[in-house]
Amino acid sequence: MPFALWILVAGFIGGQLTALPLFAGARLSLLDAAVIGVLLYGVSQTGKKRFIPRLWMPIIGFSVVALVSLGVTVGSVPLYVVGGGLLYIIRWVSFAALYWVAASRLIRVTTWQTLLVGSGVVMALLGLVQYMWYPDLRNLAYLGWDPHYQRLFSTLLDPNFTGIILAFTALTLLSWCTQKKWNMWRLSGVMVTLTSLILTYSRSSLIAFFVGLVVWGIYTKRKALVGGLMVLVAIALLVLPGTGEGRNLFRTVSTYARIGSMERAISLIHEKPLTGHGFNILRFVARDRSWIDESVAPSRAGAGLDTSLFFVGATTGVIGMAVYGWLLARLFQLGLVGLRGKEQTKEEAATYIAILSAAIVHSLFINSLFYPWVMMWLWIATGTLEQRFTAGK
Repeated sequence: MPFALWILVAGFIGGQLTALPLFAGARLSLLDAAVIGVLLYGVSQTGKKRFIPRLWMPIIGFSVVALVSLGVTVGSVPLYVVGGGLLYIIRWVSFAALYWVAASRLIRVTTWQTLLVGSGVVMALLGLVQYMWYPDLRNLAYLGWDPHYQRLFSTLLDPNFTGIILAFTALTLLSWCTQKKWNMWRLSGVMVTLTSLILTYSRSSLIAFFVGLVVWGIYTKRKALVGGLMVLVAIALLVLPGTGEGRNLFRTVSTYARIGSMERAISLIHEKPLTGHGFNILRFVARDRSWIDESVAPSRAGAGLDTSLFFVGATTGVIGMAVYGWLLARLFQLGLVGLRGKEQTKEEAATYIAILSAAIVHSLFINSLFYPWVMMWLWIATGTLEQRFTAGK
């Protein structure tokens, strides 16, 4: 495995513990740097051999829309705000380019899959250690982190984002267990990730996992297994202690906060419906409207909104929403094409559609489609599926 991939694994597992603040709320993590390293490796290996991935048009299209939306703000906002928005665009394009590297057959599909699943299982294990020895994040509230208590949040320091990564990992491992022979390692991986997912007490992640599980069961015709797993998870949720606000699956504080975020997003889209307020200068917009107060602690959520589609609308307008919707449709189309391929490709395509469905459902509650760790997983999974198509051509 290339050295750049080892750094990518370290950055993924290290989570937010490897992130350093830059300016105006912007942060640079080891994962960001590792992605650049992987892209440089890809460029150095392709040489004169050109590879054009299937989804290049919607990716370029959204990148252009994001740049235009930011360019419109030049002169009306401070220059450092424009610079921060440009960094967000560079990050998105860099992570999207992982799809090109994964699809270009420079690295085998099994290597990419082992990287993703292995990193997810390690994150789950670290989360279990954290849950037992460090279940309280309230002492880091002065740094802007949400005060999660008695919940599993692992190295991402957030149970919701950790939860969706664990959901991806569990869905992939389930596919491996049914596609290949069951063995102790795969079964242990499923048990560890599902246990960790449950202990996040993340409703958005659990709903996303259930949706992904149902989609996977429909396409693979394993409805009995899916039904049994859903019953087991539901029993576990009923048996586990529900003391404290964080463990209460019927908590309302976060629900009201998300409703407030949606109302703000709608008002922002109404103000600038065509090109939005600029990708991504929402932290500046939120400060200007006194929606966030960073006089005491920096806001970790100041640069985003709780729903990915509303985030796109607020930053790039209806034009950006249309182009991003086109991109999502093409992602699903790629999975559907895979269902018509060979047996192994069918299984991987079904898992891919399940993961993509889970991600989109999760993004209705949290802006996860633009979260670096989620973007890395989805773009690599997209690239490996396309690599299956091009193999042998």
